Amino acid sequence: MTKIALLVPALNESAGMQRTARVMREALDSGVVSSATVLDGGSDDDTVEVALQFGIRSLHIPSVQPELGPVLGKGDSLFRGVHAVPADWYVFLDADLGNISIDHVVALTKHIGAPGISFVKGGFVRVDEHDVPRAVPGGRVTEEVGRPLLAQVDTALAALSQPLSGQVAISGQLARSLQFVTGYGIEIAMLIDVYRTVGMA
Repeated sequence: MTKIALLVPALNESAGMQRTARVMREALDSGVVSSATVLDGGSDDDTVEVALQFGIRSLHIPSVQPELGPVLGKGDSLFRGVHAVPADWYVFLDADLGNISIDHVVALTKHIGAPGISFVKGGFVRVDEHDVPRAVPGGRVTEEVGRPLLAQVDTALAALSQPLSGQVAISGQLARSLQFVTGYGIEIAMLIDVYRTVGMA
């Protein structure tokens, strides 16, 4: 049986964690994933307590591979997480998505096991306060920075609907082979590294 670990990096995300932890619990209870863990970067709010209310365990990332020094953002948390939580596949979700649901997790996992698939990139549609899709669907950073940068690598990457989305599924072997960048560059760097390693289906 394929072991799928759901990992959610978080730092002081107690407000968003209410909904995210509920979805994590649902994914566990429905058997969509085998385990679910909040990768806590050292929160000083009640992020960990909120997760525990839903029976979701947290991994204190500063205590994982402490020889690496202070935790340097989301990429660092993910790197330490995939080396601390054994799994055949990982699903990464952001902790602060206001409309996250079990459907997102199901969509990310449905291609696991398909021949030649080792990475699945999630996407979404940005909407305004009236649920109307925004004129700039990817967001300003995506359109002004992400796509032009990715076009320098391959136009196919720049054409992805949400290239900077943090919602992905990735095989354990591939995840553990990557060098996760720190800071805010993790999504675009991971996409480029995966493309250069396994290409695009």
